[in-house]
Amino acid sequence: MTNQNIPKKILYWYDNNKRTLPWRKKVSKKKQDYFTLVSEFMLQQTQVKTVIPYFEKFIKEFPNLKLLAKSSDHKILKNWEGLGYYSRARNLKKTAIKLLKDYKGELPEDIETLKSLPGIGEYTSRSILAIAHNKPYIPMDGNVERILKRVFLLKTDYEISKENLNKKKSFFGFSKRSSDYAQAIMEIGALICKPSLPYCFRCPLTQNCKSYKKKDFLIKSKNKFNKIKYFEANVNKYKNNYLLIKNKKFNFLKNLIIFPMIEIDENKFENSTQKKINVKMSNMDMKIIINKNIKVKKTNNSIMLNKENIKNYILPSFTKKILNSVS
Repeated sequence: MTNQNIPKKILYWYDNNKRTLPWRKKVSKKKQDYFTLVSEFMLQQTQVKTVIPYFEKFIKEFPNLKLLAKSSDHKILKNWEGLGYYSRARNLKKTAIKLLKDYKGELPEDIETLKSLPGIGEYTSRSILAIAHNKPYIPMDGNVERILKRVFLLKTDYEISKENLNKKKSFFGFSKRSSDYAQAIMEIGALICKPSLPYCFRCPLTQNCKSYKKKDFLIKSKNKFNKIKYFEANVNKYKNNYLLIKNKKFNFLKNLIIFPMIEIDENKFENSTQKKINVKMSNMDMKIIINKNIKVKKTNNSIMLNKENIKNYILPSFTKKILNSVS
């Protein structure tokens, strides 16, 4: 099979197997661009199945760029609540404002201009150019990387480096259907070339795949080190009210509502007899002691949250986990 056949094989598979996703609906070009912008922000570091209900809810609340740009941060964050990485929501609004002000509400068609917008980096800019503007880009996400690692049986640290993977990307060639093609490749990675137990019998690339020929499907990944940090969370409850604060202290969950916390050392954590919980956040494993009924002074930065009115607040999943552990 020659390189020219690969796009045909991939697109044939895509046309017959692609998922029905809310941002792939057939709508006007202007609305499609907006769908692409919102979905690409949401899909940064988040899986498709997680994004779908958030996207549908978000689009219903903010059906176009103008409504998004003029909406309050509180309303936008409330509709983003639970999706995490809240800076994405703030950047999405900033980008909406800038698009309306400087680009007549249209998505720029060159990569450097796109990258100058808040929250849009190398990957997202390429995704937007491919999907919204049918430009010949193939965004390099984890799904695309995994296909290349298996097709070429890449194992060493150099072989799986970004530099080498970008060189190997020429394997895919190009198609006039750049929008569909970029999505098709990522779709194969997500649905077929899965991290474990890939569905090779359904894959259009088996004839080209060294991993398939050698029956070696183990994926070599760069070691991602999750920092382990230790904290004390102080839970001050009065009747059905909890004292919470707006986070100005820690880099994670900046400006969001959390329980008063301090960072501690491992020894203090290990020697404590209080209730403990574990929370994973981005590249950090958090081990938290829950101190109940600790009197914490109110400040200008604090609120008393009544559980019955919890829907009125924007609470990160992190805070909800601690709240559920003491309820």
